[in-house]
Amino acid sequence: MTRTLAFGDDHSAQAEVCWSWITAQRWDGWSLEVVTAEPRADLRPMGPDEAELRPWEPDSPREIGNSGFDSLVHLRAEIDPRVALIAKPWDLVAIGPRGSGLLKRLHLGSTADWLLREPTSPLVIANESGQVRDVLFAADGSSHSARALDCVVSLPWVTDVRVIVLVVDDGRVDVESAARSAEKPLADAGVETVRMVRSGRPAHEILDECHKTSPDLVVMGVRGHDGIKELVVGSTTTAVAGSITTSILVAHAEIGQEG
Repeated sequence: MTRTLAFGDDHSAQAEVCWSWITAQRWDGWSLEVVTAEPRADLRPMGPDEAELRPWEPDSPREIGNSGFDSLVHLRAEIDPRVALIAKPWDLVAIGPRGSGLLKRLHLGSTADWLLREPTSPLVIANESGQVRDVLFAADGSSHSARALDCVVSLPWVTDVRVIVLVVDDGRVDVESAARSAEKPLADAGVETVRMVRSGRPAHEILDECHKTSPDLVVMGVRGHDGIKELVVGSTTTAVAGSITTSILVAHAEIGQEG
């Protein structure tokens, strides 16, 4: 079955970073949909048909080169980019780095911040270009972590990487179970893994491991927000994503599978 990667393209410098990240990997067996969303300048209400993503031909279309995609299509709609990037059940969504600044992060002022809270499709925020060789997977045994792992295992270039399976013992995680639930699918897919167990606060320990090992990609499950508490103190995922320059892949369990 062909899987689909959606690339959120706003033609910015950040989008160029993401495009370089995408084309640095091999995507055999996948298709690519380049999504451009430009909200209307006026406030006229739109009907359902107007809000749909539709094929179009940009003046400067993206070229997939030797990245191995089976197909490429450009899609466009006059809607908020955040809405556009949850419009379909893609296998993976990739966007460029989010904007900087504490005020912007606190008010969820970027598309990346908004999607990080509870991504409907697995999401990559590509902070760096270049081929992925080393991956840090934060395993906690949750359904959200499992969905992130499923996405990683499905990547056509996964056998070319080494995965550090990091479990943080914060007193709430079954360390052995969390580690094994991550290691087995990776081993079955032919991926080299290394187990790392640390104790402490998850965000702090994950960030410390990132600084020590400099992975090309960090992978985490995101549990979704918890009202005012989430807005004030943030989640482990948003804390990590806001503090690293490494690309990050996050996923949230589908409805009915949370836990």
